[in-house]
Amino acid sequence: MRTNLRLLKIQLQSFLIISDMEKFSKIYPTLKPSIVAIASRLSKNPELPDIIGTGFIARPDGIIFTNNHVIQAIKKLPRLKSMGPEDWPIVVLYFHWVPDKGMMIIDLEVKGVGGLKREKPVEGYNYGPDIPDLGFIHVHIKDLPALKIAEKLELQEGDEVMLAGFPMGTDTLRAPGWLHQLTPTLQSGIISAILPFPCDNPHAMLVNIMTQGGSSGSPVFNPSTGEVIGIEYAGIVEPKTLSGKSGIFIFEDNTSLTFAIPAKIVREIYQKIDEVEEFKNADVSKFDTIESLIAKKEVKIRLPKTPTMRPVSPDEILKDYYKK
Repeated sequence: MRTNLRLLKIQLQSFLIISDMEKFSKIYPTLKPSIVAIASRLSKNPELPDIIGTGFIARPDGIIFTNNHVIQAIKKLPRLKSMGPEDWPIVVLYFHWVPDKGMMIIDLEVKGVGGLKREKPVEGYNYGPDIPDLGFIHVHIKDLPALKIAEKLELQEGDEVMLAGFPMGTDTLRAPGWLHQLTPTLQSGIISAILPFPCDNPHAMLVNIMTQGGSSGSPVFNPSTGEVIGIEYAGIVEPKTLSGKSGIFIFEDNTSLTFAIPAKIVREIYQKIDEVEEFKNADVSKFDTIESLIAKKEVKIRLPKTPTMRPVSPDEILKDYYKK
């Protein structure tokens, strides 16, 4: 009898896990439009700009969260000669699904970027960095689909999580040599460790999902709620050496261990955004919406180019919008 009860318990636990994953598969299509790519204006790819990082829409008025090291990389990007002092060398790529027509990749103009600073030292014991690797980008677009950030990390070590972003940047989207993917890449894993240990105020969580260039800033989801419980910011690499006739080659190999900033820290920063002067003074009523950009034809349409499919023209995709 005990054996039967134990088997029943295992079956129930398996059912609960499957139910959470099935629930997320239904939630994810509503979350995906909020995940954006951060791309350089100068690019080696004519079809799609070089993606340098991932971000997600945190507020409907155009606030996008990413990593601070992505913001620092933006400031080092080359600039076009035609760019003014207020222009940024990046665009935010917004993936907009047009029902029964296809996917539009819309370039959103960046109006500002920012990072964090600490005005006073961390009080008490602190095992983590003094300043979280969190940054933000502002686009003057309103009514954007924003993700919900959890108030705190309620999951435990061993619980499953989901992460979505753009690992390897544009290379993944052009893996066969042409643009064949127009969507973020979704990955699953578990919380391998809560750092420094399970507590009310962790400074990071370690998940067993491999991080690669382009995925920095990816949101980590609670699969049962769809809430953002963290932001990916770094991965652990393993140093290796390779001996040969010409000497020793030292390189780093990615591991499947990735750090993420936990929800509580992200939430605290989110709540202080309104203290930033530029955001307080922004007149949101003058911002465009995605629909108004399309109606005014102020969007760049990136045509698919494959060896077997006929390219789709902008008029074919947008004719219903143009009629409005």
